[in-house]
Amino acid sequence: MKGNARYALVVFMVALLLRLGYLAWRWPLLPDWNVDATGYHQLAVNLVQRGIFSLNTEPPFHPDAIRTPGYPLFIAAVYVLTGISPRAVLVVQAVLDAVTALLVMGISRNLGLPKGIAAVTGLLYALSPLAWRYSAELYVESILAFAVAVMFWLLSRPSMRPGWAGILGLGVACGVTLLVKPNMVLLPVILAIALLIRSGLRQTLLFVLATGLVLMPWVIRNALVFGRPMLSTVFENNLARVSAPATLAEASGEEVAPWTPRWEALFFEVVDRATRTNPQLFATPVDAMDPRESDQATLALADTAREIIANHPAAFVASHVKGVLHGLLPGEYRFWFGQFSGQTWESAMPAGIAGAIRARGWQAVPLLALILFVASVAVTVASGVAMSVGWWRLVRRHVIIASAMGAFILYVLLLPGPIAYERFQVPAVPLVAVLIGCAFEPETHKTDNGTL
Repeated sequence: MKGNARYALVVFMVALLLRLGYLAWRWPLLPDWNVDATGYHQLAVNLVQRGIFSLNTEPPFHPDAIRTPGYPLFIAAVYVLTGISPRAVLVVQAVLDAVTALLVMGISRNLGLPKGIAAVTGLLYALSPLAWRYSAELYVESILAFAVAVMFWLLSRPSMRPGWAGILGLGVACGVTLLVKPNMVLLPVILAIALLIRSGLRQTLLFVLATGLVLMPWVIRNALVFGRPMLSTVFENNLARVSAPATLAEASGEEVAPWTPRWEALFFEVVDRATRTNPQLFATPVDAMDPRESDQATLALADTAREIIANHPAAFVASHVKGVLHGLLPGEYRFWFGQFSGQTWESAMPAGIAGAIRARGWQAVPLLALILFVASVAVTVASGVAMSVGWWRLVRRHVIIASAMGAFILYVLLLPGPIAYERFQVPAVPLVAVLIGCAFEPETHKTDNGTL
């Protein structure tokens, strides 16, 4: 036990110091006020100051349902204690993300990894620039990584087979996770299948009940406000704003980056089609719509997006696959090049490394850019290989847990499609660290046919 405590203390301190050090370095520039951060902040401000869950900055404060309340409530809780201080949220997130490193250790120990290797998995998470970079932003991903680590720590405990309290905790944690980010909607399915195989029908039903009870107040609120029970409008919104424009671009043979003027023009093409189909619905200006009218407009846009996708299924699949593959390419070196050089990657090398080499040879590539690029590629490839080996070795002893982990990682990687940014991978990083540790585990354990 003393050895475990020493390892845990080292892992926690390394994780915390790195995150606080990064915060101190970037303090004047944080947070990055992009549309997501601004939205979460405004929801929290309205909760604290007006008791309203709304994105509006001025009256009328219409209720919102594109985002779920988990993360805004977290921010609001910090604001109640510290005042409206976004940087205080980042400090709390740094501490929670350091705790996530401890949970990674805990999952590894639950899976039977030796103390030393379990500590290495915790250090892998602690040292991950992707993790501590996004714990320093008003994004939901670091909180989501914490929640995912909690759930897999609970799921991997040997006592979960007979443990009713653990099952209830898992269900509550899963419900909270969905309230943090509704796109995790397949997570309870993955966990329920794992529980059904491992623990039986009664405990699976208890898990589903606990998850549902956590979600019920929010779903009922949406039914009363918007006229239909739902978790979020993010699914319909993503169809109209992401999938449909990407499909139209692919169908016309265009290379269009998300959120560029051309992308927005394609989205307004979706709006125009929906308006022609539902002229009366869209006759009211968006700002003048009540919550139910706004929801009906969202549904109409989603229906139009579905028609576009149905008319161009190959383009839809191609745009999604291309986005996923692009998201798997190393990309962190671009951010760090900007931090260390003071230049953006695009301004230094508008055609990228390959284009610069073709035009003027290797001497055209700044040394810092080359070092960061090579290091990023090497780490990505090595991590992918080690994770795959570790997953296979885990399958041979804990097939159910390994399958649940693999399914969740694949889900996280595949879900964003055309907008597969690095930050969307953050929730999978704790499990990736565990699987990498499994690759270095001594082959001394017997196969247990999927039990713990």
